Amino acid sequence: MVKNRILSLCSLLLVLLSINGRTEAQMMMKNERSFDPNSRDQLLYGELMNNDEKIDSPIDNRYFLPFGDSAPALHKFQGTLSVPRTEMQKSTSKYREYRYFPGFSVDFLTYEDYLVPTTRTLIVNPGNWSLIISPGKVWSEPGDNGMSRASFPFTLGSPPDRLTAGGEAHNGVATFLFDNAKVSSFRYQITQEVAPDGDIYDMWGQIAMEYFPGSIPNRELLEAEFTEEVARQMPIVPWSDLALNYDLDRLESLTDGLPPDEISAAGIVVDGVIYLKLCSTRYGEYPYPRYMHHAAMSISKSIGAGIGMLWLAQKYGEQVFDLKIIDYLDVTANHDGWNEVTFGDVLNMATGVGDYAPSRRPFNPDANETGPNYVNWYLANTTAKKLNYAFALNNYSWGPGEIFRYTSSQTFILSAAMDAFLKSQEGKDAHLWEMMMKEVFHPIGVYHMTMIHVPNGSGNPGIPLMASGLRVTVDDIGKIVTLLQNNGKYKSQQILSANKLSEALYQTGEVIGLPSGKTFRYGDQGYNLSFWSIPHKTRSGNYFQIPFMSGAGGNTIFIAPNDVSTFVFTDYGMDSYSLNCPSVAEAIRAFPGQGVHLGLLLVKRGIWLIPESLSTNLKINYLFLLWIVLTIISMVIVFLHSIKRKSIIHRSRRFWLLLTAVTGPFGLILYFLLHKRRQHS
Repeated sequence: MVKNRILSLCSLLLVLLSINGRTEAQMMMKNERSFDPNSRDQLLYGELMNNDEKIDSPIDNRYFLPFGDSAPALHKFQGTLSVPRTEMQKSTSKYREYRYFPGFSVDFLTYEDYLVPTTRTLIVNPGNWSLIISPGKVWSEPGDNGMSRASFPFTLGSPPDRLTAGGEAHNGVATFLFDNAKVSSFRYQITQEVAPDGDIYDMWGQIAMEYFPGSIPNRELLEAEFTEEVARQMPIVPWSDLALNYDLDRLESLTDGLPPDEISAAGIVVDGVIYLKLCSTRYGEYPYPRYMHHAAMSISKSIGAGIGMLWLAQKYGEQVFDLKIIDYLDVTANHDGWNEVTFGDVLNMATGVGDYAPSRRPFNPDANETGPNYVNWYLANTTAKKLNYAFALNNYSWGPGEIFRYTSSQTFILSAAMDAFLKSQEGKDAHLWEMMMKEVFHPIGVYHMTMIHVPNGSGNPGIPLMASGLRVTVDDIGKIVTLLQNNGKYKSQQILSANKLSEALYQTGEVIGLPSGKTFRYGDQGYNLSFWSIPHKTRSGNYFQIPFMSGAGGNTIFIAPNDVSTFVFTDYGMDSYSLNCPSVAEAIRAFPGQGVHLGLLLVKRGIWLIPESLSTNLKINYLFLLWIVLTIISMVIVFLHSIKRKSIIHRSRRFWLLLTAVTGPFGLILYFLLHKRRQHS
């Protein structure tokens, strides 16, 4: 026993050393008790029927799924579940002000073996967690005294008055017993999250709740919609299935350096199939990986504002990128810097407006993501307040379209302007996110993707945050990247502007996008129309700009030109693995076409320089190219002329060639001046 204790202490010490300063919730190891899937020893009938059950910690998430000799549910569930707001147990003493389970009153129904909530939108609770409820399962087990079981996944979102209102996602699962008239207690736990700001902890509890059996309005319509949703789900298969067709070892670099329990979701989308790694939590595998919601963070800028603009361009014409912000919003800035700023400039993060790093050098692309104005903007709880803070930024000395300066508050300006433009075209009852869901996402089978909205008066849903605030599932991601890979077309319907999408995905054959401040071996990382790019050299020697979306904490979605997409959702804070994503996609199949010629890449972007103004840098590089061409021509002329003149010895010829190589056309001029003087003498 002493030996076992010593071994246990050594193991714990190794764990503590390996986590490298992560929060106390991460230091808590999952329950290591033996797990027998055929013999339920947790969440027993007596425990769930006891409203005063003492719970010391979360348990393995597999207990929330069917066990042993399970069978179909013995009862139909139809009615309202009412769960009260109540204090949760937590694995940390931090953030005591957000210690309450938000509570809800939602209608549920059973359809086949599914438990389906009729409310799938973001349930907002001011001053507390928001809530997303997703479909679960119903079944029965022999030890439940004739009652049926149910479980379902849910997600707690950041309280709207926190700086992290950008969209943390804390994923949990709940279970209860039911029959035709009554229910047990409501048992829940939250053991996984995407929370880049360090809100890493477990929450759990058991609550007495009420069940009100009754008919569900529009049940037949709800069943038809859910049937369609299930029928249109993308196939999700285990990551290991990739080994059937590909070299799995070459694909494992997708998550190099990421601890398995820090990966919320990671996978590859290819040929209409999602290959998914295990969705781990601190207490075992997540039981509903299809419905795990992931905090997209700044990926919201690409899926929200970026795709939104591509949709508007298809609907109203590409000139929407040239619309001016000042024509659609009341700009309260005390300068004229916004007068010429277009929707496209904001999408490119190139407004020429900002507070910090007012000089072109040193290049500081993230300067405006810090400081009091940034904090005040995030904490502002109405559209008017947010816009006032966003417009309070100063004016840079350069104009729009020149220099990349990442500024989240300006994406919200774009969102408000897009909403105003849409109302000018469709009427005051048109709302940006509602129309995007209806005309962009519903057609491809994305029905319940949630976006944080900022209140904008009464009687309307508000303005979508767009800078962040999106929460997505892997099924959402699979369908969205498939739409992008298909040039914005779904079946016969062109949803997004194909021409502008080719620009956004760096598929024009030209090197495009503003330099973002990072330089890699083969060129600069770019930013264009809300999509980043990374330069990549293929195994065949060709060069490509690979587009990707990126969010805080290390979230990435790469869209390779070979119709292969990769995604990683994590809050571990390490993004070096993302450099491997283009190679992972290439391991599936070769990239088509020739990409970008290296010489063109060098000339147009300049590996030796991090350019701030694309137009200025182009002029410099073209002048440099002209100098190289003139130098080569000068050397050829010197060489040919010296060959014809037998009086010029070999050593002299080498001298003049070297001088011309160093001084260019000036060497040629000097050569002929001296040669002419010798002729006269």
